[in-house]
Amino acid sequence: MDTILKATLKRQIPYLIGGTITGIIMTYYYGFLFAIVVNSIIWFIISMVVNKFYWHYTGFRDEMFLFKKYILDRNKTRTR
Repeated sequence: MDTILKATLKRQIPYLIGGTITGIIMTYYYGFLFAIVVNSIIWFIISMVVNKFYWHYTGFRDEMFLFKKYILDRNKTRTR
């Protein structure tokens, strides 16, 4: 695995796990649509704050890297 991919996943996995857990809880109490919108906003803010102060960067570098990696792998499997 690429070192960049490993570092990116290391930074993104806690947000995925936390968002999933809080999303399930919020869906149970408030409904699906509300949970999707509010949970996404909450975890977006959390990730921006943590990225800014802990990892010392701002922006969507990791997200864009993961997206490009996914698109390239998806295109490779389609052509086979």
